[in-house]
Amino acid sequence: MLTENQPMNEIRRTLLPGLLSLLVVLMLTGSVALAQSATPESAVAPTVEEQSVVADDKGLQIADEPESESVFAGDPYEVEARLTIEEFWNKQKELSRIDYISSEALQLNDTHLGDVLWLALNRNRSIAGAEQQIESANAGVIQARSLHGARLTGNFRYTRVDDVANPMVGKDSQSAYLEITQPLFLSGKDRAVLNQARFGRSTADAGLILARQHVLLDTTLRWLAWQFAAEAERVSEKDLELAKAHHELVSTRYKHKQVSQFEVLRAEVRLAKAGSDLRKQINARELAGLDLLNVLDLPPETPISTQDRMKMLELPVNYSEDASAAMQLREDLRMKRLEVEIARQGLSGARAENQPVVSLFGQKGVADPAAKSRTFDRESYWNAGVVANFTLGDGGMRKGKIKDAHAKLALADNALKQAEEKARIEIKQAYLNVETAKEVIAAQRKALKQAEEALRLAGVRYTNGLFTQVELFDAENAYLATRLQYLQAILSYHQAYASYRLSTGQLGRRLLDRLTARQEK
Repeated sequence: MLTENQPMNEIRRTLLPGLLSLLVVLMLTGSVALAQSATPESAVAPTVEEQSVVADDKGLQIADEPESESVFAGDPYEVEARLTIEEFWNKQKELSRIDYISSEALQLNDTHLGDVLWLALNRNRSIAGAEQQIESANAGVIQARSLHGARLTGNFRYTRVDDVANPMVGKDSQSAYLEITQPLFLSGKDRAVLNQARFGRSTADAGLILARQHVLLDTTLRWLAWQFAAEAERVSEKDLELAKAHHELVSTRYKHKQVSQFEVLRAEVRLAKAGSDLRKQINARELAGLDLLNVLDLPPETPISTQDRMKMLELPVNYSEDASAAMQLREDLRMKRLEVEIARQGLSGARAENQPVVSLFGQKGVADPAAKSRTFDRESYWNAGVVANFTLGDGGMRKGKIKDAHAKLALADNALKQAEEKARIEIKQAYLNVETAKEVIAAQRKALKQAEEALRLAGVRYTNGLFTQVELFDAENAYLATRLQYLQAILSYHQAYASYRLSTGQLGRRLLDRLTARQEK
């Protein structure tokens, strides 16, 4: 038995390791086959037709890849260093070329905000109207001064009489003389009228400054609207580029029966909408440019362009100091205070009614026949004297004027108080608008960073084959929409800040001082 079992044991020792090795190989082979059967279709070697589609997709991807320079210049959410008003205007003065622009046919190529503001101050029609109001007020002062000045008059008189009316002389009478009258005392009415005229001239001066400030605000807002329209047009151009690339991609895949016709129709709708949106933005930019030229009183065909881009400029706001100084800086409040003074002078003039009026007069002339001539011949004469007029009764006229003047003074004082209360509310509201705009910008800046990061991740995933081209387009569209919202927030901030400067009476003070100094030369 032992002899018979020895060959079997030898066979087992020889074959068993080989069988075990074969079993391991078979198990490994089955695992590999199972893994290959679980691999998705996309991992299977593509056919010749699929390889052509992939080549088309890669070609579209290369065509749609951004250039080395971004469509948008600079960091989109970068905030410049905090600027003071002096630094801002010094910067604008360095950029301005207004001194080299003639007054004839203007060409505003590569212009800046300082240029258009300077042109508006020199060409706007509403400012010209306010300047004419000053001329009218100056004429009123001259008229008021003339009340106390000497008056020289010439007189001629011819009287035809018959023998019945003058039997002794028997001829017509003639007289010609010069008379000079100098008021000596006008009971204070002349001073009241002169003071009213002077206060009226000061009111016209304040009105001119206020008109200039409103023009500066209007020009600034139109400049900002023009800049925003240009930025929105750039965003629409980029959106149209993406829509075209999307349409080409979907059309190519539709040819190879990888997408349905519905996807093609959706891409066509998106392309048509992007084209119409771009047309709207182009029209909006052109209309904004026409509005800007209109406030500058320039013809619509005037060429205008700029290299400036809308960016965030964080300018200082000190509410407590600005609000306290605004009561003296605001020109509308100054006009209301002057109206109170005018009403007070009107009361003084009403009280001077029925007071004595004393004047000095003198005459030099010729009379024919002369009263002092015994032969009734023509002779010269002169006379001089003092005239005093007293009003003994006026039927209540003076009392009525005084009562009316009191009422006008009370109305003017009440209007001043209302204007001050309204100004405080306007300043507070403008300040809150600035703060709100800052918060909106901060939120939109974070949203823009998030959209930019999402776009970057989408690009990475698309490169690694984890995102489709359509999903990449959606990420780019989301980024463009977020950027447009960020630009809208910047526009709202600058609009709010300009309104705040006007509400505190500080808008354009340095520019107006520069204009006044230039006009006085």
